[in-house]
Amino acid sequence: MIPRRSCEPSRLFSWEVAQARTGGVTDDPRRAIDQVNAALARAPRGARATVTRVDLILDIPSKYDVVAVVGRARTDQTTGEVVWEIQ
Repeated sequence: MIPRRSCEPSRLFSWEVAQARTGGVTDDPRRAIDQVNAALARAPRGARATVTRVDLILDIPSKYDVVAVVGRARTDQTTGEVVWEIQ
């Protein structure tokens, strides 16, 4: 079966902070960034996160296909501050 793709531009954003065992999907990129900032604030120093733009693939089972990386973040080893690299 060929996965179905949406004809509209992707407006979904996925975020993940593996070291904090958290992530999610939202239609608001600012919400994704806020969630990453909050998760990294609780994560150990050196933790990393990624925010990506995704498409929902309506297949069985449904899944998300990464369209582009929006940004990457990490906590600084020395200060613990969140540092972003926006793509």
